[in-house]
Amino acid sequence: MDEVKTLIDKEIENLKDEIVNTTLHLIKIRSVEDTPAPDMPFGKGINDALLTCENLCKNLGFETKNYNGYALEAVYGNQDEDVCVIGHLDVVPEGEGWSVPPYEGVVKDGKIFGRGAVDDKGPTVAALYGMYVIKKLAQEGKISLKRRLRFVFGTNEEGGSKCLQYYFERAKYPTVGFTPDADFPVIQGEKGFLVFELSKDVEDTFEIEGGQRPNMVPDRCRFEGSFDVQKAKEIIAKKGYNSKAEVFEEGEKAFLITKGVSAHGSLPFKGENAISYMFDILDELWTKEDGFRRFIDFYNAHIGFDVFGKKLSIGFEDEKSGKLVLNTGMIRKEKGRLVLTINVRYPVDISYDEIEKKVKEVVQNYNIEYRMNTDVPPLYFEADHFLIRTLLEVYREFTNGDTQPLVIGGGTYARWAKNVVAFGPNMPGDEEVAHQKDEYILIDRLILCSKIYANAIYRLAKE
Repeated sequence: MDEVKTLIDKEIENLKDEIVNTTLHLIKIRSVEDTPAPDMPFGKGINDALLTCENLCKNLGFETKNYNGYALEAVYGNQDEDVCVIGHLDVVPEGEGWSVPPYEGVVKDGKIFGRGAVDDKGPTVAALYGMYVIKKLAQEGKISLKRRLRFVFGTNEEGGSKCLQYYFERAKYPTVGFTPDADFPVIQGEKGFLVFELSKDVEDTFEIEGGQRPNMVPDRCRFEGSFDVQKAKEIIAKKGYNSKAEVFEEGEKAFLITKGVSAHGSLPFKGENAISYMFDILDELWTKEDGFRRFIDFYNAHIGFDVFGKKLSIGFEDEKSGKLVLNTGMIRKEKGRLVLTINVRYPVDISYDEIEKKVKEVVQNYNIEYRMNTDVPPLYFEADHFLIRTLLEVYREFTNGDTQPLVIGGGTYARWAKNVVAFGPNMPGDEEVAHQKDEYILIDRLILCSKIYANAIYRLAKE
């Protein structure tokens, strides 16, 4: 085994520049979900990234199949069983406040900066080259494989994973595999993923808009209406929000802008919610007794800055996965109706029905309507499962650590594919930069991940 590991690691080192350059090339493609077009279900940017990977995989000697722009499959071998790695090419919008251009692939201080660097373009490239090395060594007769190799590139992980739902309606589920889109040492469980809307008819006397995605902590919220600008300034100063809010007039219109700190929706406590800042200010600023006033009262009483759902009566937790986590991701006013979009990650031993019941009990008192958008049940593997044990062993061989499997609030492709778990790239103690400004991945980490992934693929494929 040590001899094979040495072979694999040497091959990865020889490919270091290629791995880095491929990552940079993908980062330069702004693969944010956009207007659909024929064979481009999630827009041109994402499709450009998919076609780039299709050409790359062909050049690396894989057989490829493009599933109508939803997913790309790259395969080596013809065995019945397989090892499957699934990465995603779509990214969340860049947000504001970057110190470097988000789509130029800037390299400095041993890091690659750019949207998608760590979520999930860098790790996807690392895993692809890891699989390529195993293919190369098998073709050279230096190792033998009992399982086929399959790499799947998805295009809608950030938008609900409709890509994988489409793909697995047309392709077999993996025998075993992983997605390089979370944390090491290995993810044995993922909390339930829920997105719901709370809406209420309101008066046509204001406009409000904030956030870009349910699974991002919003870093900006804008309010336009008829209000006392001087009073707003006094409230902002009193609350100590001078760096978090600004107010100004343009003609006869008054504007209030609040600023937060973006973070991943599964880790809202790592960010600062601009929508929550907005409603905290509006609590004193909006004095009209109308439908919007009732919504303000609801928000501050039952959400506010609480990221664990306690104010909304859904503060569930369990021993396996810890506390429920809540992120207020977006707010919009659409045709006289206020719509608040909330993303919840709920414990593995809690059911959706329990959450729905509690939320409806609260919102009915405010004449607010509840609508579920997405519910993906929790995922959980026992610690002694073959896949968990194997991936944990590989990781420990590289780190000499004794870390244990994790349960996370983040949702990955593992939910949509059977016999798959999340595996890396973040290590214990890493700064959380996914979905944030100045997202980056360490170049040394990128190469280390490629080695870990290659060895994991081999270990799973030779069994």
